[in-house]
Amino acid sequence: MRSENIQPRRRLMEIWKSAADFSMRSGAWTWGDAYGSNSISDADQLLTFFLPATVVPELSLEDINNIAVDASSALAAFGGNSQTPRVLIGALEQFIERYTRPDGTCDFSGGSTLLPLDPALELPQEQHDIDIVPSFTASVTLCLAAIGFIDGYLDFLPQRSALHPRALRLRTALSLRLTSALVGLLRGFTLNPMSQESDEGRRLLRLLNQERKPPRQVLAAFNDRMKSVRGRLGEARLGVEKASELEDPELLFEIGWTWGIASDAPPVNLRSQEEDIGDQATGIAESLPYLYFTMQATEAVEQLFDERTRVLGLLNEEQERLAAALSIRRDLTQMYWSRLARFGDSWPLEDLPWRTLDGAESEYFSLLVCAVLVQDLRQRNANEDDLRRLVPLMTDLANRARITRRALRADPMTALHAPGLMLGLGATEELPQQMGWRVNDFAPVLAKRASQLAMLTGDPDVRDSLVDLGARIWNHMQERQIPEGEGTGLWDNPRGVFYRLPKNGEAVSWSLTARTVDSVVASAQTLTRREATSQLLVDTAAAVVSETEYLLNQQLMSTPALPGAPYQASLQSIREDLQRAGTLVGTRPALALALAINSATKLDSIALGRLDVEWGK
Repeated sequence: MRSENIQPRRRLMEIWKSAADFSMRSGAWTWGDAYGSNSISDADQLLTFFLPATVVPELSLEDINNIAVDASSALAAFGGNSQTPRVLIGALEQFIERYTRPDGTCDFSGGSTLLPLDPALELPQEQHDIDIVPSFTASVTLCLAAIGFIDGYLDFLPQRSALHPRALRLRTALSLRLTSALVGLLRGFTLNPMSQESDEGRRLLRLLNQERKPPRQVLAAFNDRMKSVRGRLGEARLGVEKASELEDPELLFEIGWTWGIASDAPPVNLRSQEEDIGDQATGIAESLPYLYFTMQATEAVEQLFDERTRVLGLLNEEQERLAAALSIRRDLTQMYWSRLARFGDSWPLEDLPWRTLDGAESEYFSLLVCAVLVQDLRQRNANEDDLRRLVPLMTDLANRARITRRALRADPMTALHAPGLMLGLGATEELPQQMGWRVNDFAPVLAKRASQLAMLTGDPDVRDSLVDLGARIWNHMQERQIPEGEGTGLWDNPRGVFYRLPKNGEAVSWSLTARTVDSVVASAQTLTRREATSQLLVDTAAAVVSETEYLLNQQLMSTPALPGAPYQASLQSIREDLQRAGTLVGTRPALALALAINSATKLDSIALGRLDVEWGK
């Protein structure tokens, strides 16, 4: 099946209907899922609606007079077009109230998402209250989407409306939460310098040394490949303590985001008095990069610089300064992991599964490195050879994760999806009990990366392979939708695919539902736009346009230049079509080719008509 058969718009409408029905079960907004209510899953519940509405222009909800018919039908539980924005604004107000602490500071706590590593124990409440990076990233995405939504809605809302001042207050609160989330992300960025003789250093050198070269030679190659990263780390001092340590070329290092505010992160000074986010908590997260939280952070930072954020002017001056500092970290992080993944001729990324520096290994880590690599390729001019090389890698990941291949009896790989991979969060002195974070979004993350790569490539074979992979992953996710009862059409029902899993009941997960919506939105973007065009198609279109212009010129030379002359009107019409085709060659070569071929066919008819006239004489 091709990804065109996913029909992203139809799927999004089906999900919207299921999500709206679940959210309005009692006639009012209902929070939480099977895993409880927290700042992350509640943000994901809202993003299930706001992400498509703000990323896909055809599904916009701000103008109640122009809400699409299918969107209106899907969101019928909200009470109709005029009520839909009001319901969403009310839910946003509740969200802000629920996650603002008594002292006025924003609450980014992990809540029920933080789990004890020892299932026989329970975490103390103070550990559930710790601010974590996934909450920062979810709030960045939600606040950007919601601020743009409110700005658009205010354009259609009369100032005398009772909702107008509420919307303005909500926008201010969302902006303050956005600032707080950006500060949290800055303080979650960390560097991990290490000596070659340390366990971490030896593991990193072993990971890089796919060709079994002498360690000193690998170190020299690492320093050469990471020279620009190491040289620019001095720019990333805002909220970071260790940048100066990396001036030693004998030290290896890794960079990225830890799971919360790093234990050595200093406070971030804000210049604007209007952006008073209150006291900044002391960091207690281990100052070591985690691949999962690094991927989430870089993805959130990317949204600060997309076209929508820039055109709508969603960031104020203070936020733009924080975003600039985060951009440096994002660029260096993507550059680091991209170069690490493609180190040497034999890529470490292709040696599945990826091994982290603490000795853990999993296909999920390979996917996370691949995800950051794709982000880097989107920021820079993607090399077509690299894109081709990623296709079998992503296909292999789908097979190994039993997405496109049947699971075996008692297959350990099904644990990637249910219950998911448990990430141990390194303990510091401030954390009396070890805790973890469970991730089970392997399939939608892989689907999103396949769609993004398909948008980058200009090779039709590569694009078709990635599009097909995305469709097969969607088929897998579709089988995991909850089939009946509360939450019908949402996720997750892993027994729909892995029927040998124990029966624990179908459990709605807003986080997995939001990740799936994100992957469908990425598929929609792939189907409607490309960032690269096949050079073969461009060259073919240019050649056919040129040849058709030659045929046109022949006919023009044989036709008297008089308004009433035979074929003169037809030839001028053909000339206009070819001029348009010439302007489309570089951007829409298929349309240029179609116009040129149609013009060539018309010119052939004119030539045959002339012959008939001559024979008649």
